[in-house]
Amino acid sequence: MHSAGSLLASRVRQWQIARVCLKSCAPHQGWSGSAKALAHGILRAAAIEPRPPVTGVDSFNAIDAGKVTEVRHKNQQLRASLKTLPWPKLRRFQAHGRVYDLPLRASSERSAAPIVATECRLRFLAGFFDGDGSVGCASGLSGCYLRVAQSFDQAAILMLLRDTFGGSIRLHRQGVGLQKPVLGWSLCGQSARRAALLLAPRSITKQKQLVLAAQWPDTKSERESSKAELRDLKNYESAVAGPCSWEYCAGFFDAEGYIRQAHAGASLTLQIDQKHPQVLMCLRKLFCETSGVSTTLTVTEDCNRLRVYGLPGCKRILQQMLHAGLLCKAKQAELALSLTPGSAAQVSTQLEHLTGNQAFGKRLDLAGQGRATRIRSLAQQIRRMMKRDRLPEAEVMLRNLDVLRLEHDLLKALHENEELVRYGSYIRHLHNTGWEGP
Repeated sequence: MHSAGSLLASRVRQWQIARVCLKSCAPHQGWSGSAKALAHGILRAAAIEPRPPVTGVDSFNAIDAGKVTEVRHKNQQLRASLKTLPWPKLRRFQAHGRVYDLPLRASSERSAAPIVATECRLRFLAGFFDGDGSVGCASGLSGCYLRVAQSFDQAAILMLLRDTFGGSIRLHRQGVGLQKPVLGWSLCGQSARRAALLLAPRSITKQKQLVLAAQWPDTKSERESSKAELRDLKNYESAVAGPCSWEYCAGFFDAEGYIRQAHAGASLTLQIDQKHPQVLMCLRKLFCETSGVSTTLTVTEDCNRLRVYGLPGCKRILQQMLHAGLLCKAKQAELALSLTPGSAAQVSTQLEHLTGNQAFGKRLDLAGQGRATRIRSLAQQIRRMMKRDRLPEAEVMLRNLDVLRLEHDLLKALHENEELVRYGSYIRHLHNTGWEGP
């Protein structure tokens, strides 16, 4: 018969095993020559020499938490160094197979010509502008301007805006480290008024701002009042509930949507995050009424989140958006549509190359995804052992799990280190080859 002390110790150990099993194994999702040399030196000093992976329970002594901490510290140094590593100045960009010099100024002939655009294009651009556009007051309050900023490798959408409404495209922000150079399309004066007048009836989140821009007053006092009103419209939910088209949805998803493939498997999730929920409710209604696809709308600490789960439903929506003119995320959508159990690993790798740098170095490679799958599987086995009161076996498996997790953490950190060093070398290569754009 167990003593009270041994029984208590057993229960504590059960709690420890259960707690550990529930832990997630997801990924932690112009310059001077001296400055260049300093950045190069930091990058080299923080690089870790590649080494073969250590596997198995016997490797526990070879891998310790201190080593993981050391590599993570070096990765922090690399990221800090990259934040000071500028890209060469961008002097041209590419869109639809053509190269354009910067700045691409507004055409006086185009500004005077009437705007000719199909209803489908206007709906698409209204959706994109609702997601990534901004309405601002010109200096002197003479009127409003419309502006959209995008990474230089997404210039096609900026050219579509310019071809439709006119305006100019300029370098909006120089590239530094993991932040690529950013281009900006802008439209002002009467051209901005005319564009706002066309976008407003097709807009949801920025309709009131666009109406204000289209009807900008003439007197100074009214302009001051309109400036304050515009500021207020940006600070609270000012979206207007209304019918939502697939063209609008495609434009909005191009600006704000995410295509996620969980654990590199044959599953998809579509996600859109917004500060305010109105536009998400409109999209949710569209998905349900026209495609029969159900969604979840949740509120987090930071945002409202609309998600679509399940491969069939996600593919149905992606097909609709591609048909409606999806542009920036068209390649990602086409890849997602090709997803099957047999192509899952390949699709995952290609999708990673098409996403931005927000989670650079943190995404799991194929080997990491395999390790994560094994860890989840072992954790599930331990839970089953616990339910059957097979504590000795669970203890052994738990030790194996600890080793696998420690190894996984180390290999993730080493992979991140390798990726960061490679990216720094890429930027230096651009400088050395006189890169000025694609």
